[in-house]
Amino acid sequence: MQPLAGIRVVELGGDVAVSAAGKRFSDYGADVVKVELPGGGAARRVDPFPDDRPHRDRGAFHLAFDTGKRSAVVDHRTASGREVLARLAATAELALIELPPDEVRPLLGLLGEERPSVVTITPHGMTGSHAPRRESDLTLFGWSTRTTRHTPEGGTPLRYGPFVATVQIGCTAAAAGMAAVWGARADGERRVVDISGVEALMGNVDSGYPLWAISGTILASGQVGSLRASDGYLIFAGTGDAFWGRLCRAIGRPELEHDPRFATMGAREQNGAELVELLRPWLDARTKLEVFRELQASRVPVAPVLDASELLDDPQAVHRDSYVQVEQPGVGAHWLAAAPFRMEGPEPAWRIGPSPELGEHTDEVLEGIGYDADERQALARAGVTG
Repeated sequence: MQPLAGIRVVELGGDVAVSAAGKRFSDYGADVVKVELPGGGAARRVDPFPDDRPHRDRGAFHLAFDTGKRSAVVDHRTASGREVLARLAATAELALIELPPDEVRPLLGLLGEERPSVVTITPHGMTGSHAPRRESDLTLFGWSTRTTRHTPEGGTPLRYGPFVATVQIGCTAAAAGMAAVWGARADGERRVVDISGVEALMGNVDSGYPLWAISGTILASGQVGSLRASDGYLIFAGTGDAFWGRLCRAIGRPELEHDPRFATMGAREQNGAELVELLRPWLDARTKLEVFRELQASRVPVAPVLDASELLDDPQAVHRDSYVQVEQPGVGAHWLAAAPFRMEGPEPAWRIGPSPELGEHTDEVLEGIGYDADERQALARAGVTG
């Protein structure tokens, strides 16, 4: 049995953060019912799509973050839809909601006082002057100091890859939701958890705040220690005093170890451009993996910079089955990241299934909470469900 088997989670909102949160439950055996508006949520519309053909059931983020869930189309903005939502929530232990605060508040009363526990995800939390603000992945980084942390000294702010912020916020919501579920099982008390996206990012070690709180200084990002080989880049950390001599011997230039231009860390930083030029012929004659293997053999810290196309063939990833194939209707077999850990037990703790088509399980979900065939047809005719 998977660890979360027997737990039902209602997921409401349809954006990337709540989808990422729900995945942390569905992949470990929970019954996650993704309640969606007619037309589906934002996560279904995020590209890329196979063959660049937009389709609400085939977007990359939907395929990655809605694995193993059930989809029920219920328009919770209608009176009948709210009744459906309340009946469904009464069968669940947790509701994950990503909606604006003014839409969340009436739902909190609707969901009852005994169950389920609720986790709300908003950019700035449910209270305070910024609570009504709408934000994007980019602006969340601005509010949370993360953009400042990625500003080269004297340069302009940089951003991370798309949706890094929202996925991390979703993971924070999942952790809080798990705590709420187990807390309620222990003492019978329902929890209501208010997740602020900005606070979730600020609590991460990549925020500039902990460093400022201790040192009183705003630390800018330095240039990444990257060097180019014949076919790509490597992250390079071999110029520290402990590794400098090893590097010189590894590249066949032992005389450089005591060269006054490079004899100290400060000198190497001051003459960095000249040092790179001396390394250039050796690097140009090797691929990044050849550089990695040779310098690792000499105990010089270095790592190749991989792109997504290289991950499936990485020997360590192959050894650990870090990526798994999923058979998705309408798409075929495609690769997704596997669980980031291995757990011993009688059967796998983590199991990934295909992502649902929009409304694929609506009828099944409604029947499961007591709606008979005539009632289900009436809801569908009224446009409440689909």
